[in-house]
Amino acid sequence: MTPTNVVSMDFETKEAMEDFLKTYERDSPTLYPDAEMLLMIKTTETSCVGVSVYPNEEVRSLAESRTSGKLKHLVKENFRLSGDMVVKHVFTTRGTENG
Repeated sequence: MTPTNVVSMDFETKEAMEDFLKTYERDSPTLYPDAEMLLMIKTTETSCVGVSVYPNEEVRSLAESRTSGKLKHLVKENFRLSGDMVVKHVFTTRGTENG
């Protein structure tokens, strides 16, 4: 099983979310160096959903402790689900060899 978090975040303003996303894009490789996948989906102008996948529970716990102060001040509301990924399909190419 692969420890996975799904986090729904709401922000006071569009600008607050843009600040968060810029910071997340820039800093997430450093904040979560052992993550297997980090995915952020914009759902509205002021909300997004993040999915993070980790190789084990220890790494997931460490990642959560690292972000408790770094990005939290930008988020208005935070709803978190944790579980184990049980199905994973990754498609690296689609279509024919030419394209």
